[in-house]
Amino acid sequence: MKKFLPLLEEAGLYNINLSLDTLVAAKFPFLVRRDIKWHTRVMDVLHAMLAEGSPFNVKVNCVLLRGVNDEELGAFVDLTQHLPVEVRFLEFMPFDQNGWNANRLVPQVEIVQAMQTHLERRGMEHAERLPPDSLNDVARLWKVPGWRGRVGVIASMSDAFCGGCNRLRITADGELRNCLFGEEGWSLRDALRSGVSDEALMEVVGDSVRAKFFKLGGKRDMHELQERGAKNLPMMSLGG
Repeated sequence: MKKFLPLLEEAGLYNINLSLDTLVAAKFPFLVRRDIKWHTRVMDVLHAMLAEGSPFNVKVNCVLLRGVNDEELGAFVDLTQHLPVEVRFLEFMPFDQNGWNANRLVPQVEIVQAMQTHLERRGMEHAERLPPDSLNDVARLWKVPGWRGRVGVIASMSDAFCGGCNRLRITADGELRNCLFGEEGWSLRDALRSGVSDEALMEVVGDSVRAKFFKLGGKRDMHELQERGAKNLPMMSLGG
């Protein structure tokens, strides 16, 4: 993995999101269904990207699961003390094949309280709330005074940010999705293969944007999201 970093730098790709749900190597096969040796590789590339002089801006995404990795929250927060990293805790979201259960979700209010309690136990100042980097940010941000990194929380279930979200996704098979939870896609692949003009292609994109729901892909809450059936794509297919 680390060998590709020079290629990313050469291509000008400096903003990196890295998914890492545990700092404990023994849990890695259970959580991501990959051999334990991959945990070492992921940690190696993480520290390489965060080394002095590195051009990369790194965000580490961690999905907290109650009773699985939530006790590691403090260890993840501590990464921000000496490393220029943004650790982002994501609420557990219902997608196909991920075994979603509302009882395993750790909501934003608990995440923030656990972070502050951890800092108190360490004799540190409380993390301070930061303003968003832009109006379309999906993470609420905190920073411990004097620490190099910061902490974000993506509360898509308990405090949805949908009204300000401007994200679009293109799946591996060329389908444009206007929402992580949307049930409809617009095929850019088919449009391109049919030889449409740039104007016609932009109209396809416009159709997708205009069809975007205000919240949660048109669903009322996380429980309705779980009931999407075959339209509930796995995160891997959505490009998440």
